[in-house]
Amino acid sequence: MKNIISVILFIYAVLAILTIVFFNGTGDAGDSVYHYLFAKYAPVHPELFFDQWAKPVYVLLACPFAQIGFAGVKIFNAIVSLTTIFLTFKIARELNIKNAVISAVIMIFTPLYYILTFSGLTEPLFALIIAVCIYLAVKQKYLATCLVLSFLPFVRSEGLIIIGVFGIWLLFKKQWKVLPFLLFASLLYSIAGYFVYHDFLWVFNKIPYAKLSSQYGSGKPFHFVVQLLYVVGVPIYILFWIGVISIIFRTIKKKIIREEQILIFIGFLCFFIAHSLFWHFGIFNSMGLKRVLIGVMPMIAVISLQGFNFITEDILSGKRILKMIIQGLLVGYIVIFPFTSNPAAINWRRDMMLNKDQQSANASVHFILNKKGTNSRVLCAHPYLCMVLNIDCFDKNKRLELTQNDIEQMKAGDIIIWENWFAVIESNIKKEDLDYNAGLINLYNLKTIDDGRDIIYSVYMKK
Repeated sequence: MKNIISVILFIYAVLAILTIVFFNGTGDAGDSVYHYLFAKYAPVHPELFFDQWAKPVYVLLACPFAQIGFAGVKIFNAIVSLTTIFLTFKIARELNIKNAVISAVIMIFTPLYYILTFSGLTEPLFALIIAVCIYLAVKQKYLATCLVLSFLPFVRSEGLIIIGVFGIWLLFKKQWKVLPFLLFASLLYSIAGYFVYHDFLWVFNKIPYAKLSSQYGSGKPFHFVVQLLYVVGVPIYILFWIGVISIIFRTIKKKIIREEQILIFIGFLCFFIAHSLFWHFGIFNSMGLKRVLIGVMPMIAVISLQGFNFITEDILSGKRILKMIIQGLLVGYIVIFPFTSNPAAINWRRDMMLNKDQQSANASVHFILNKKGTNSRVLCAHPYLCMVLNIDCFDKNKRLELTQNDIEQMKAGDIIIWENWFAVIESNIKKEDLDYNAGLINLYNLKTIDDGRDIIYSVYMKK
């Protein structure tokens, strides 16, 4: 088993290196790039280490890697994912779940998990911290579990949900004395961040999602049931729901380990239901993004492994040859699926390369650099533009937010780069607002179409 997992991890490491070298995508054109920018410029602006949107633990850990460019955060997340895959295997083995190595295969060939590994997003690190905590819990390292777990909300705010689940588990284990250590990171960051915000409660007061509303709307209650398919792909999706049935069945028969029952199954269920409710009721600024499920990927992998075992070990018990054939077919399907043309598989050009929006951003920046050079101050809403321009987006002498107030404060020669997504959705600035502004000159326009959606970029200069 040791040799098999070592080979699997080595193959994954090689695939990761090849992906970083040959694919220039960012995993996401917005948040992924913005997280990278926070990590890159935190040494210049130390307050960024305490930004609750950027997530303090992520900024701290990704910062050294971000200094070498966006490839640096890809390397960081690849190391994070490699470790998570290994720990998920270790968790399955510690829980005495058969075919533990299959959990690693499931992790590696989950389409969205692979895509987002090569991004600047926080979900892979969230998954790692969860894997570390579950592993420590299974090993009955209660104090260490609490200390590591206390940092989870500083990777993603949903960590508060997971802390609640672990708190219940600790109560079952009668580990009253270690419960206060779940607040360790909050106390640590409260003190450290006080010198930035002058507020000991900033760790709660600065959570950007703590509002019973969302500018992104709402959706159907079973939205994530459907979206899970586009996260894990068809074979793992089927195994996952079979695994859910298997765990429920074993819970009824009282043939399940408490750690698997509470930390993995109930942990996933609470996370899944919470996000479903957030999106359905349009609260906590939920966007209904399927990528949030990547944060609990170790739980999904173990539950899916139980589905794999239910088919091959329980149903086919005593049928050795048939079991081996079915196991081989299932593993083959899992491995091949990301390379198929299925909508839930990886579209290597769309998902792993710069998209048309980013290509348009590159063209717009190329025009500006040829026309004005790099000395003009820029107003823009799209974070990718700051990355391409290679400017410190937190330095107000180099870049301003695209807001009505900042537009009014423009000086002669300042540049606006407007596009029809971030500028409209995030900044509420319409193109006609700029076209009818007598103090602006329209220098450049570019329009392309991506999957039926118009992508428009316009460049303006202050007279």
